[in-house]
Amino acid sequence: MIRALKITHTSDVHLNDEPDGIKVREAFSQVVDTVLDTDSDLFLIAGDLFDHNEIERKTVDFVYSQLARVACPTVVIVGNHDVWDDRSIVKRMDFRKAGHHVTLLNDADGMQVTFPELHATVWGRCMLDHDRSNKPMAGAPSRVGNMWHIGMAHGLYDDDPETDRSSLITPPEIEAAGFDYLALGHVHAHRQMRHGNTLACYPGVCAAHMGTIQNGCVALITLTPGKGAKAVAHTLGTSAPIRRCA
Repeated sequence: MIRALKITHTSDVHLNDEPDGIKVREAFSQVVDTVLDTDSDLFLIAGDLFDHNEIERKTVDFVYSQLARVACPTVVIVGNHDVWDDRSIVKRMDFRKAGHHVTLLNDADGMQVTFPELHATVWGRCMLDHDRSNKPMAGAPSRVGNMWHIGMAHGLYDDDPETDRSSLITPPEIEAAGFDYLALGHVHAHRQMRHGNTLACYPGVCAAHMGTIQNGCVALITLTPGKGAKAVAHTLGTSAPIRRCA
């Protein structure tokens, strides 16, 4: 029988080596603390883990050390700041140094991984170019059996399919994909949308100075059999959620 799941979802961490890099690293450490404190079953990083591709080795090692603290399955996609080109910092990494629980979705046509112990699948595409040709939801697969159907996408949610914006994600695409939960990245404010049976969410950013609220936050998601997905925006460093989608 399908089981309930607890998920921690972050995106747009924007780790860097600049003067504000210490604050960002501290914020990402708090995200990992949240994964541990909530005993999450799954950790999703929906793009832009790094701010750019000229990242020093010490910051890469920091990521390995933080992800090594996590025991649950962890899934990563790239975003427009760490896009999958020849210069990509993520392309030069080996997440196995953090542990075999970390999976990078690095297929431009889309890649789905199955976690039998969670009764869940997770799908996402690897971003090659951040432009109008990039369709983050293209090729989303059908549900696999009686398993939670989870997606990840880095791009801009907009209900105007004719807008001249890059990496567009539209309401019809979200509804057609039929995910139980769609973990979004790219927008720096917490936002939730429901289309069809899918709850989609931008988690907000963990480094407060890069976002729209006083404190950094992550999204905490519960998937409950018969009830579907619910999400809260969780303020880092506290035990209190700040917003909920019914």
